[in-house]
Amino acid sequence: MTDSPADRPGPERMPPPVAPGYRATPAGRRNGMGTAALVLGVLALVLAVLIVFSALAVPLGLLAAILGVVGLSRVNRGEADNRGEAVAGIVTGLLALVIGVVFVVSIGTFFTTHANDFSSFGRCINKSTTSQEREACARRLSDQLGR
Repeated sequence: MTDSPADRPGPERMPPPVAPGYRATPAGRRNGMGTAALVLGVLALVLAVLIVFSALAVPLGLLAAILGVVGLSRVNRGEADNRGEAVAGIVTGLLALVIGVVFVVSIGTFFTTHANDFSSFGRCINKSTTSQEREACARRLSDQLGR
C-alpha cells in the first residue's frame, strides 16, 4: 500500500506547537453571573408581586443586583458578552428589592397598628357560642379595620 499525499501528515495538517504555560483551547466566556442575576431578578420580582412572599423578594433581589454588578464588571473587562442579561438582572433585582421592602413595611405597619383590634376579635370569638355572635365579632373587626 502506498500513502497518498492526503493520508500523510504534512506541516499543514500538524497541530500547532503549544508553548509551556499557554492554553491550547481558547477560554470561554464567563456569562454565569449575568445569567444568574437575570434568573434571580425575575424570580424575586415575581415573589415581590405575590404579596405573601414579598419578604423573600428582598434578599433575592439584593443577591440578583450584586450578581448583576459582578456580571457587568466581567463584561466591561471582556470576560463575558451578556451585558443585557447583567443589566436586566440588576434592574429586576433592584425593582424587586424596592417592591419587597415597601410591601413588608406596609404589612408590618398594618398589623402593628391593628394589633389590639385582632386581639379583641380573638377574645370575642372565644367567648361567642352561636354563629350570630361570631358574625357580630367579624362585623366589629371589619368596622375597626375600615377606620
